Amino acid sequence: MKNKNHIYEKPVTYIIIAMMFIGSVLLYNASSTLAVNKFNSYSFFINKHLIRLLIGIIAFTVMYNFKYSFIKNNSKKILFLSWAVMIAAYFFNDDTSTRRWLIINGKNIFTTSDLGKLSIIIYTAYFIETYKNQINNVKILLKEFIPYFVVTISLILFQPDLSTSFAVTAIIISLLIISGLKISYLLLPSIIFFLGLSIKLINTPYQYQRFTNWINGSNNIQTENATNALGNGGLFGVGLGNSIIKEGFLPEVHTDFILPIIGEEFGFIGIVILFILFLSFYLYGVKICKSSPDIFSSMLCLGLTINILFYFLINASYVIGLFPTTGLPIPFFSYGGSHTLFNMIGLGIIMNISKYTNVYKYKYINNG
Repeated sequence: MKNKNHIYEKPVTYIIIAMMFIGSVLLYNASSTLAVNKFNSYSFFINKHLIRLLIGIIAFTVMYNFKYSFIKNNSKKILFLSWAVMIAAYFFNDDTSTRRWLIINGKNIFTTSDLGKLSIIIYTAYFIETYKNQINNVKILLKEFIPYFVVTISLILFQPDLSTSFAVTAIIISLLIISGLKISYLLLPSIIFFLGLSIKLINTPYQYQRFTNWINGSNNIQTENATNALGNGGLFGVGLGNSIIKEGFLPEVHTDFILPIIGEEFGFIGIVILFILFLSFYLYGVKICKSSPDIFSSMLCLGLTINILFYFLINASYVIGLFPTTGLPIPFFSYGGSHTLFNMIGLGIIMNISKYTNVYKYKYINNG
């Protein structure tokens, strides 16, 4: 008999479709001026975005129908593969600005840190399930988790990609604490992490300057213009297409700083709707997590869910100056093929878990 108990898949699907549709419309609106000035085509960025979105949908479909047990049984191999890809980017890209990318035949395929992030989330879920009763065993942590985490973060950090390193660390720490890790165990690793981070900042001038400006309360021109745009939007906004700030006053309006354009054109109400969309996705993701039949799928679902929420919250925070500018995109709204692809892969895994959960419950109920 066909299983009809997909109680969470429909609402999550509707939320995803809403994000993709609204995000595409707003991306076209935010990028059209830059596109016509730089490429003589209003639709240059949206055309590329839609192609990448289509590739992402294909990846989503593949992951939704993928044999679920494969991810779990090969979690360590997937992590090793991500290391190999990130290391390859170091050796085959002479320009340090391209070390974040896997480049084949001169084309940027995807950002390698996105693969590293997905892989360490998968491995963390595997670790939590495997050592669920020994999560606070120091020897186990030192042998079976910390080396894998440190190598992954280091490979991302020295690309250089400080913002992704920070986001991934926040996601993994959240998973470990939720799984029962004592917070006191994070004290020494945190000290070591911040020492390493300090050394990295000092030796990366532009990151150091960005950080010191933020500490001293000297927001950069992007943050200042972004907050002005949000203020200009008021409660209801100036209307779709009527943003002033996107007319050359803000670089990267279609990527890192698309949120101020949304706030200026749709006002505080538009920003609230955006928050509602992401919060709704998070709440349904947590419901899928709670309904999952095993610890691995539960932690994996939670990690992928908070990944999307954290990226949105971090982007919103640096736009208004609460965080230093990081360059992290808003999932489904910011322009970029790599994060779109891996977000869709993550969503496919979440929906796969939901499908597996529903099948599991259906069989259990019908077998009495």
